[in-house]
Amino acid sequence: MADLKGKTFCFTGKLDSMTRKEAQELVEKHGGVSKSSVVKNLTYLVSNSDKETTKIIKAKEQGTKIITEKQFLELIK
Repeated sequence: MADLKGKTFCFTGKLDSMTRKEAQELVEKHGGVSKSSVVKNLTYLVSNSDKETTKIIKAKEQGTKIITEKQFLELIK
């Protein structure tokens, strides 16, 4: 089981394989923390969108790593 301890995640947009709530529960199950917005020191923003949403713009401005749902699933394997 992947260890996400000390890592924070925010999900934005539509996910393909699960709901946002299910994704948030997966993060917590693996020891991470799920956030509802892009906060300071956020580890990952998970997005399948290529649009410049408010969350994506803010994440880029503060240097948060933006990953896709597929990359998120690889992290928790």
